[in-house]
Amino acid sequence: VRPSTPEPMKTAEVRDTIWGKDQLPLVLQAYHIPAQGSSEFYAVDMLNQVLSQGESSRLNKSVVDEKELAIFCGAFSFALEDPGLTLGFAMANMSVDPSEVEAAMNEEITKLQNELITEREFQKLRNQIENDFISSNSTVAGIAESLANYHMYLGDANLLNTEIQRYLSVTREDIL
Repeated sequence: VRPSTPEPMKTAEVRDTIWGKDQLPLVLQAYHIPAQGSSEFYAVDMLNQVLSQGESSRLNKSVVDEKELAIFCGAFSFALEDPGLTLGFAMANMSVDPSEVEAAMNEEITKLQNELITEREFQKLRNQIENDFISSNSTVAGIAESLANYHMYLGDANLLNTEIQRYLSVTREDIL
C-alpha cells in the first residue's frame, strides 16, 4: 500500500557529514522542486541541464575545468508525482576542502538566479531537450517506459504526445 501522507516540506537547511571508505569527499546538495508535470518542474529540469549536461555545462566549465576543484560534478531532477528533489553533486579533487567546492557550486547557482542564460545557451538547451526526448522515445522499450510513467505518475499516457511542448514553452525568464 502506497503512503498517502506527503512528507512535510523542510523549512530549514539540514547539513550532515557522512564518512565512508572513499578517498575523496563528495559534496551533495538537495533542493525541493515542484512535482513532475507542473509547469515549474520543466523550468527547474532545464536549469539542471544548463548546470550539468555535457562538457560545456556551467558546473563542468567552472568547478571542474577552470577552478579544478572537483573531478566531476552535476545536477539532476529527481522527478516525482509529488514535489521532488534536485540533487547537485561534486567529487572534490585531492586536497581540496569540500567547502571550496560547495562555494563554487553555489556561485554558479547564484549566477543563474540573477542573470538570464544567454540566447546561445538557451538554443543549445532546447536542442538537447529535443534530442534527448526523441532518443529516449525511439525504441519500443523507451516508448513503453514513457507511456507507463505518464499513466502511473500523471494519470494520462497521452501526455507523451505533448511532453516536448511543455519543455519548449519554458522561457529564459522561467529558468531565471
